[in-house]
Parts: sequence; structure tokens; C-alpha cells
Amino acid sequence: MKKVILAGFLITSWLTTHGQEVQIGTLKGQSGYVDTNGAKIYYERYGEGTPLLILHGNSGSVKGRHRIITDLAKTFSVVAMDSRCHGKSSCPEADLTYEKMMQDVHMVLEKLDIKDVMIWGHSDGGILGLMLGYSYPERINRMLISGANLIKSALEPELVAFIDRYDEIPDPTLKKQVELMATQSEIDIEDVEKIDIPVTLLVGDRDAMPLEHTIEIFHALPKANLAVFPATTHFMENRQGDIVDLLNEMQEPFKAPSTVEVANYMAGQLFGDK
Repeated sequence: MKKVILAGFLITSWLTTHGQEVQIGTLKGQSGYVDTNGAKIYYERYGEGTPLLILHGNSGSVKGRHRIITDLAKTFSVVAMDSRCHGKSSCPEADLTYEKMMQDVHMVLEKLDIKDVMIWGHSDGGILGLMLGYSYPERINRMLISGANLIKSALEPELVAFIDRYDEIPDPTLKKQVELMATQSEIDIEDVEKIDIPVTLLVGDRDAMPLEHTIEIFHALPKANLAVFPATTHFMENRQGDIVDLLNEMQEPFKAPSTVEVANYMAGQLFGDK
């Protein structure tokens, strides 16, 4: 009996580390689960190159990123994971919070021994990315944060009214996911100012929050660039190629050019100003 239990434990441990084969079209990868604080977190890995972690948005999943993963796996070692209570990850009875989800991500990075990682986090995934940026910066190389907000009230009023009706949703898992947004704890702008990692902040010009909120985050980040997609909603439909291009560009050394610095240099050349 002891041998059977031991064998089962060893198999489970091996699958957590090495995973099972999974495929998107002709692209082959590995999948597995990582045990975190009371949850089993599902992940998939594809490709070779710079490590890239994909964090989906509310009600999303790894499966919803399969199409873009086929492009990203050409230049990245992609890891995509389902947040707790999403996709194939388990959903404990306890309340769903961003803090628990963020700790799940950290444990996945630790247990899969992923270091110097790029992160693309969208929406809820962007919130998790920001939290990771000031909580566990030592594992992160740089981040693409799209469609993220620091507080529920930053969302457009119609969206706040929608998510505040989460208690009327009959599906218990979806209800829990929307409740997460409704009960979001505010991220202090002072914490955002601690993120000393290169960040590209991405937003659609017709996103879930006014541009002013994204610009506030942009100004708070010490090393940030800002990208605004025109004629684009929060869901960034038909922007897959642009996101792939952004992530590939982000592999280059971080640049933060200043028009004021250029103007001062020109003044020095023209007028002899120092």
C-alpha cells in the first residue's frame, strides 16, 4: 500500500514539473498543475526563447489565448496559466481575491523555476502584473500591462453598475468572478511608484476606464512607455498582431526618450545654452 501511495506521489510530482503533452494546431507544448495555497493552478508551456508569462482577464482562460500563443511561441518560451476559479484551475470555496491570485502566480513561477520573465497581463491579469511588480520584482524582467485599473470606481459608470449586480448571476463560478471585480481593493498609487521594472502600459481609446486613469498609472511608473490603440475596446479585438509586435519590441533595451531633453540639446547647439 505504501508503495502505491509513493508511486502516486512521484507521478503527481513529475506531472507538476514536466506536464503532459498539449497541442494547439501543429504547435506542441506541455501542460500541468501547480498546487498553491488551497488551489490547483493549470498552466501550459510552448516554444523556446525569452520566458513570457500570460495572465488572462476576468472570466478568461489559457484556451482564450491559444490563437495568439501560436504567434508568440515563435520567439518566446510562453507560459500561460488559468487563474483560480477560471478555466481548468480549481475554485476553492473561500472568497476570490486579487491577493490570492497574485500569490498563485508567484508560486507558479517559483515551482516551475521561471526567472527573468516578461509578463503580459490583461485586465485582471494586468492588475495581477502590477501587484507582482511591487511585491516580487526580482523574478520579472519587464511587463506589458493592458486594460488595468487600480480601483473599481475608475471604470466607466455603466460597467460599475453592471458588475455591482453580480449577486443576480445564476452561475456560481461566473458570479464569483464578477464579484471579484465588484469587491476590488484599491491599489495605492504609492505602490505603483515602487515598480522599478520597465513597463509598457497599453490601453484602447475606448477601454473600460477613461484614458485619464491609465495616464495616472503611466505617470506613477518610474520606467514606463504608453501605447494607445485607436478605435479599440477593452477586449482589444483584432489587435493580436499589434500585441505580438509590442512584446517583440519589448525584448530590446528599454528606452524613455524625452522631447524636453531633445529641445534642451537643440537650444544648447543653437544658443550656446548649458
